[in-house]
Amino acid sequence: MKSTLKAGVALAALASAAAMAGSVNAADLGAPRGGSIKDGYMEAMPQVSRGGNCYFRADVGYSWAKDPDMTWPVNSDTITGYFLGDDTNNAFVETDRTSTFVTDQVTNGSRENGAFGEIGAGCGLAMGNPGRGFRGELMFGFRGDREIYGEPGDYNIDYVIVPDPAGPATPPAGHPDDPATPVEDPLHTSIRSYTMMFNMYKDLGQFGRVTPYVGAGIGAAYHMVDETYFTGNYALPARITGNNDLSFAWSLMAGVGYQISDRAVLDLGYRYIDLGSAETGRSDSAGFVNPAVQIDDISAHEIKVGLRYSFGGNDCCAQQYAPMK
Repeated sequence: MKSTLKAGVALAALASAAAMAGSVNAADLGAPRGGSIKDGYMEAMPQVSRGGNCYFRADVGYSWAKDPDMTWPVNSDTITGYFLGDDTNNAFVETDRTSTFVTDQVTNGSRENGAFGEIGAGCGLAMGNPGRGFRGELMFGFRGDREIYGEPGDYNIDYVIVPDPAGPATPPAGHPDDPATPVEDPLHTSIRSYTMMFNMYKDLGQFGRVTPYVGAGIGAAYHMVDETYFTGNYALPARITGNNDLSFAWSLMAGVGYQISDRAVLDLGYRYIDLGSAETGRSDSAGFVNPAVQIDDISAHEIKVGLRYSFGGNDCCAQQYAPMK
């Protein structure tokens, strides 16, 4: 009987202890994130949206073009012939023509300066360490028509007049179109270019809102060369047709980014870009075939300003609690 009574008392005591423990645990569980009832908590920090590692980009800028290297062969002609003795208009009959190479260098070449625009997208590889990592981007650019000028070698015609076999013994002096001095024939054309560039940047550190960077790019330039014409030379009245060319392009860059919001960066940069080479067509408006005008070293110094806008990313700063002791 006593054993039974003791067992009942022990069971009751155990039940009471379990009940009290349950009450304490329930009270503790009522505190946020497992804090005890004697601990307070800090209110949740506001959630802030942070941009991801990837971004869209748009730039505008201005190019100061370097003088291109151009070549176009020039050959002076020696023409032998006679005037028809029985023609009151003194019609000239050519019996022989000899060409002598002068030069293929186009001197005083120049390409017009102008504005350009680019759009594209990129991603940073910093993975949570912005301002110190690498970024890669793909950019499409457009440069409008740029006038190109140059001076090919002097073209000259030397006429050798012989008597008309059936005409008078003494031919007229000279030829009506025989130039007294060599003729300068300035060259005129224009070029429009599209680019697709892959650029890689290294951010050099974040100083407040400012992040300087350096970079390099490789890609392709698609050139659309307009028809070419010559001025000041009666012997070159026709226009050489235009042509389209695809060329390798590369660039070197430096600049700074300024953080204007959590997602937007204002970008100011310098770039040296080499757009490769292009050439004109070979046929002309008169139906003749000509050598192509070669345009090499199409390059420029550029200043550009743009906006990078990040997308993706997660909300920052989840709820955090601290004991109030």
